[in-house]
Amino acid sequence: MKTNYESLVDVVIRAEKEGKPRHELVLEIGPTPSLLVGLGVKPHRMVIKAKTVGKIFFDHCLTQRQIEKIPTMLNQPRAIFKSANPDTTNVVVLTFEFDQGAPVIIPIARDRQIGRGDVTNEVVSMYAKTGPDPVPGWLRGGLQLWSV
Repeated sequence: MKTNYESLVDVVIRAEKEGKPRHELVLEIGPTPSLLVGLGVKPHRMVIKAKTVGKIFFDHCLTQRQIEKIPTMLNQPRAIFKSANPDTTNVVVLTFEFDQGAPVIIPIARDRQIGRGDVTNEVVSMYAKTGPDPVPGWLRGGLQLWSV
């Protein structure tokens, strides 16, 4: 049986395939994982915009099943890093998931208010990191917050 989140991912992708995108929707992933909270991320609700789901599926070419697994990937990461962008407090979750040999990465924007709603932690993307492995550079830059 699908979770509420998985069902909404399905609705969002089907609507976009039918040419009727539901970009206004915000999907609740669940609470911020305790591992992230232990690293200083506030315990807001974890969300993803429907528009982001469409971008991940249609532009980044990840599967619906991979998108549906976001809650599990966030709760069981391979490593967590600070963003390499010095102008942000975002964190990057490196997952155990691979797509065509490339590691799947999930950037999270902390303390993000969406519309007039509550402050949340927002999954702002998910993609397979192709090209050179970024991890050695992140390690040299002192960006690692946690690793298995």
